[in-house]
Amino acid sequence: MDKNSETKDFILNTATKLFAAKGFDGVGIQEICTESKITKPTLYYYFGSKTGLLSAIIQEKGSDFLNTLQFASKYVGDFTRSLTKILESTIDFAEENPDFYRLHCTLKAASTDSEAGKLYEPFFAKIQQLLADFFLNSSNEIGNMRGKEILYSRIFLQTSQSVALDVIQKRLEKSDAMIFAVIHSFVYGVVAG
Repeated sequence: MDKNSETKDFILNTATKLFAAKGFDGVGIQEICTESKITKPTLYYYFGSKTGLLSAIIQEKGSDFLNTLQFASKYVGDFTRSLTKILESTIDFAEENPDFYRLHCTLKAASTDSEAGKLYEPFFAKIQQLLADFFLNSSNEIGNMRGKEILYSRIFLQTSQSVALDVIQKRLEKSDAMIFAVIHSFVYGVVAG
């Protein structure tokens, strides 16, 4: 990796950590520069602006998350096993990328009228679409789900993201028993619904 790539990655990682801790609006350019040990012109050279920096984080770090979910959300003919794979993959990604995952959770809750919310919305829409496609593809297995696939996909997305966040914040311990309980509670709700 060359010096330019190292510097750019260091700035991205530092900004991700700061945005995750304080929110996009709670962090100024000077703080990012101070923490990254760079000058403002250096930040502007690589990213153009604070918004450009957030856009780069979403593009670079978000694409890894999207790829993880694309692989995990391929329906394999077994609804429960597929849901388990999605939840496990989400938790694993969050554990490997805790700063980005915290930022992801913050940004998905941001107002779509805010600068950060506007930037993040297209990315989050891709995640929602992946889950919606999974639920639509699996609706033949669970008849009670027909006509409610989008609703159930959103509920499962919220559930899996909350569980992953609780795991990385040490509010919940990752275990096979916990994953089993979450998945089976969700599936029971779908079947009973």
